[in-house]
Amino acid sequence: MSRVSFQVLAILIFTATLFFLWDFSQRVVTNVRLAQAEQQLEQRVAQEQAKNTALRELKRRAQTDAYAEEYVRRNWHWARSEDTVVIPQITPAPTPIVSAPAPTPPPAKAWWQDWLDFLFGP
Repeated sequence: MSRVSFQVLAILIFTATLFFLWDFSQRVVTNVRLAQAEQQLEQRVAQEQAKNTALRELKRRAQTDAYAEEYVRRNWHWARSEDTVVIPQITPAPTPIVSAPAPTPPPAKAWWQDWLDFLFGP
């Protein structure tokens, strides 16, 4: 085998090895991403299943007469005919009217004090 053909064969093998390594790394990255997506979707499925279970329980409970009675009593304030209805009336306490005390007027000055203030200043 000549040296040139050996070099060409070595370059081809090296190139094929690099390609397979690159392809393998891409497959690993894709598998990791798929695993993460699968985990997220499984969490969403678990949440939706819990929500579905709660809604089924609410539906089962809502089909009973006791729930209907509780609902109208709580939300619409209905009462049975034998119930005593008490309606509390809240009247606010009267607010006292507070008036400000009238200000005391300053004492009146004598006429001569006004003249002194005018001439010499206060």
